[in-house]
Amino acid sequence: MQLVRTSLNLRSDLRWAEDAYEKGIFAWINGSKNSATKKKNYEAILRILPPRIDFVKEPNKKFKFAGESLEYESFSFDGKDYLGFLFTNTQLGRSWNTRVAFCRNTKHVQCFVSLECDLQKGASLPSISKPKILDYLIKFQDGDGGLDITDKPHIIEYNDISKAKCALTAKLGNVLPIVYLSCSERTHSLKPSEVAKKLFGVAHVLAEKDKTIYERLRIDMKGANYPKRGEIGICYQGQPIDIFNRYSVVDWSENPETLVQDIFLKILKKNLSLKFNFTWDDFLDAQTKFTVEQTEKERLAKIQTVEKMRNELAASKSTTEELSKQVKKLMQELEAVSKERDQYKDEHARYIMLEKLYKSCKEERDSWENLAIQSDDKRIAAEKELADAKQSLHNTNVKNAALEKNFNTASSKNVQNLPLVMPKDIQMFPDEYKCQLISILRLAQKNVRKTTISPKMRTADIIEKILAANVNAMNCYEEMNKNKEILESVAKQQNLNSSDGTKAMKPFNMEIVKKGNNHGKIRFVKDESESFLGSEASTASETARGGKNQAADLVKAMLWSD
Repeated sequence: MQLVRTSLNLRSDLRWAEDAYEKGIFAWINGSKNSATKKKNYEAILRILPPRIDFVKEPNKKFKFAGESLEYESFSFDGKDYLGFLFTNTQLGRSWNTRVAFCRNTKHVQCFVSLECDLQKGASLPSISKPKILDYLIKFQDGDGGLDITDKPHIIEYNDISKAKCALTAKLGNVLPIVYLSCSERTHSLKPSEVAKKLFGVAHVLAEKDKTIYERLRIDMKGANYPKRGEIGICYQGQPIDIFNRYSVVDWSENPETLVQDIFLKILKKNLSLKFNFTWDDFLDAQTKFTVEQTEKERLAKIQTVEKMRNELAASKSTTEELSKQVKKLMQELEAVSKERDQYKDEHARYIMLEKLYKSCKEERDSWENLAIQSDDKRIAAEKELADAKQSLHNTNVKNAALEKNFNTASSKNVQNLPLVMPKDIQMFPDEYKCQLISILRLAQKNVRKTTISPKMRTADIIEKILAANVNAMNCYEEMNKNKEILESVAKQQNLNSSDGTKAMKPFNMEIVKKGNNHGKIRFVKDESESFLGSEASTASETARGGKNQAADLVKAMLWSD
């Protein structure tokens, strides 16, 4: 049983995903779930509905859950874009079908909405009301001829009698019907504001402001039939006015809603016989034509594919025949060559011998060339070593001259230097030898063997004077010893493979290299042979168990211990 059937124009810039679905269909279903009778059903279908649909990737789909379903179809045909929705739900023994269809043309988007109700056994007849989806879609309205679609009545003033005349003579160019409420001696049959709210999106409501409008219309209409003195008229485009009196409904005064229901029924009956600009049948017809067109395109594509395969098969056969001719020709040439080869077996054997001789000579020549290249490499290396030696000698002479000058300067200032020679081994970090010597002297100072016979120990006295005489070396040692304490602290408390660890290792020119099982080893950057190594924990548990031991081993192996 069809209850409501209406059509209206929406804006041409209406977007399928964001407006028609997200702000229209989805918002309507989501808003309807708050109804006490619909909450359970609507929440069930909302669990499977996406908040937005990409109609390009998924032009059609059906969502179904516990008897509720929403299906849609989108396509483009004959220069127009189409989108249709069918929402079905069941409650209180009634099966409701809401159909919404859109058609976009160059001017606007035509929209059709219908509401049907199928009754199950024992279910009561529902009252007629406009589909709630209209409240969401009318936000995008594009007007209706000379009238705006609104939930408020259009009040006919005395100086605006032309609007009433155009409405009654079907000259406003509207698609929706017009419910005209004439005014009696006292008031209207129904409150215009209430009727406008109930018919919002289904029909326009025009109401006379007072009874003076009747006198003016009586002159302008010149005896034409029109609603007057409390009568109600329903005006359709291109159709005669349907006029009825409120007294035709028995209990309208006690229950005005019955009169509204009667208006709904009259509009529905008339709409069933009228042809809207766009209906659900138009949508289905376009869908059928689109399907036929797509099927025809697929059929033509298959025909083209078959024709292409036939052409490829013919080309393949032609190629096969050509190849067969070439193979036959090559076989003949091969047979001729074989005969010619047999005639020159001796020449072939001689060629083989000369080829072997050539390879032997070539190998010998390559050997001599390799020896020459090796000799050149050795000569170049020797020349480089000689140049390095000359440079080293020059540097040594310069250094000796500087040392001699320093020695003479020191001698002139009554300063004596210890007769120690720097080893050839490189320092792993700046002032390494200086720090190690100070550490060794301090360690030796602590361990000098004592006796009660002499007031002082000569060894301890010498160490003390050497340390006192080398203030700069002591300052350097103290500075590096602070860096060593920071390194030990970081190694004990956290992993050295961190920003703090990298910063702590930098003064000692240390780095971490990965070994087997992803364990880290700490070494000096200059220690390519890895003679001095410390271990680094690879896990948090290893750091917690052995942080102190690893720090101690690192100091013992690579630095100094006081």
